[in-house]
Amino acid sequence: MKKKSDFKVLLVYPNLPLMLVPPLSMAIFTSVLKTEGYDVELFDTTSYVPEEVNSSPQNRTIYLQARDFSDEDDLGVSIKTSLIPDYVKKVKEYKPDLIIYSVVEDPFPKALSMMQAVEKIDHKFISLVGGVLPTADPLYVLSHKEINFISKGEGEQTIIDVAEAIRKNKPLKNIRGTYFKDEAGEIHKGDPQELTDVNKYMPDYSLFDEKRFYRPMGGRIFKTIPIETYRGCPYKCTFCNSPMHNTIVKEDGIAKDFLRRKTIQNVHNEISELVRLYNPSFLYFVDDSFLARPKKEIFEFCDMYEEFKIPFWFNTRPENCKTDIMKRLKEVGSYRISFGVECGNESFRNKILLRKPSNADIIKSFNNIADSGIAFSVNLIIGFPGETRDLVMETVELVRQIKGYDTITVSIFTPYRGTVLRNVAVKNNWLNKDHVTIHTTSSSVLNMPEPYLNSNQINGLMRTIPLYVFFPKSEWPNIQLAENEDDKGNEIYSYYSDIYKREFLKDTQDDVKEYEYVSGTGCKSNPKDSFKFVQKKPVELSNYEIEMLTIQS
Repeated sequence: MKKKSDFKVLLVYPNLPLMLVPPLSMAIFTSVLKTEGYDVELFDTTSYVPEEVNSSPQNRTIYLQARDFSDEDDLGVSIKTSLIPDYVKKVKEYKPDLIIYSVVEDPFPKALSMMQAVEKIDHKFISLVGGVLPTADPLYVLSHKEINFISKGEGEQTIIDVAEAIRKNKPLKNIRGTYFKDEAGEIHKGDPQELTDVNKYMPDYSLFDEKRFYRPMGGRIFKTIPIETYRGCPYKCTFCNSPMHNTIVKEDGIAKDFLRRKTIQNVHNEISELVRLYNPSFLYFVDDSFLARPKKEIFEFCDMYEEFKIPFWFNTRPENCKTDIMKRLKEVGSYRISFGVECGNESFRNKILLRKPSNADIIKSFNNIADSGIAFSVNLIIGFPGETRDLVMETVELVRQIKGYDTITVSIFTPYRGTVLRNVAVKNNWLNKDHVTIHTTSSSVLNMPEPYLNSNQINGLMRTIPLYVFFPKSEWPNIQLAENEDDKGNEIYSYYSDIYKREFLKDTQDDVKEYEYVSGTGCKSNPKDSFKFVQKKPVELSNYEIEMLTIQS
């Protein structure tokens, strides 16, 4: 039996190329393992770029959703191409006793290729695969010959239990929070792991390259540290896999709710320590919906945070933004907020996506948000199961009524395991049940019949939605031509994109914006034309469509 100090754990983070900000999970696992006294190292794939790279952050700039930046010049990222040889070398030289992979669905094929590459290394080690994907679909992950040991659910205690079992040469069967596949192919399920006390562990980012902390925000580059103030989500959005955690803990009988919040004092202690260790210029709160907490607690956070004077970002929902809250957040350094609107059709949003606020409520909330002076982005998703062009254009019409936004982020629906809408797509034979999804600025993988959108139509709309929102409707026939990725379409797209970048995006989020396009002749678009809400009668879903696009419990 090895001493803990001699027991080596290699944390492996298979990531999409150039996706920004270090993952909180790896930082927490580093902290947990170091606290226990193990030897810990990290292999992070983020800076490895294959020839067929489809980088989501850079795609955001191509599609007018973010300002241009250079990975190498602005962020100092040294792009690498030799992923597999470097990984094999790392395993050979470090000689880990335990390799822990944390995987989400997008880079899962990459993780498999990495596992295959080290299978025949002449060094004995155990591999444990955890993360969102094994939690969402453990049996699918275990169906791969490269994988015989997974962690389901939160991993803080599980990785300690696994490390101790290996170190003490104990059986790997039936460890809490794990599934183990033996040589005969039989799967042994351990009891569910209890939920973690989120106040117990502080993240440790010391194993990450310094360059991994830099990212663009609002046209500037910041040294950014991610922070979690609560874990879980109180909402039930069908396109998101966060709600699955509530379902799992209830089914497993370990809790009534997955959601837990850190104490404000603990958040203060964590920020203080991270500032001392890393001296960040920006804090990035990774909570699913930052303001989904008691109002009293929001003001307690603001009072606590006032001493730090560090700009910060968070994601939340517009209906949580009351005037007094926004004013206080601005006072203590809120630099930028992201808001999910997703879809402009009330019927679809309410009955299929399970998001309740009306369009009138959304517009009213954004008036409060705009008045605060905090820069914000409006996040949209297109290509939902059962979505038509008319539904997407209703989303455009809704966003045209929102004043004060800095950017529009458009993602293509990605059918992640653990989401209700993935099951809807499979139910309707629009998606193969074994499909592994890819990230949100790539093409749609749904194969939907007319009148629903096909992949090419979704691609064209994704790149042109900011243009439809910004330009007057008199320009829409030309913009529709720009949806086509042919020579003429690309020429038109380039023409309007240049205007959009120059007149609207500009250099930073602090530049004065014009929300009514001024043409080359000096004539503004007609405000009634630009901001008139849906001219067509909004689409109403039939009972048949509602049944088709939902999963009945």
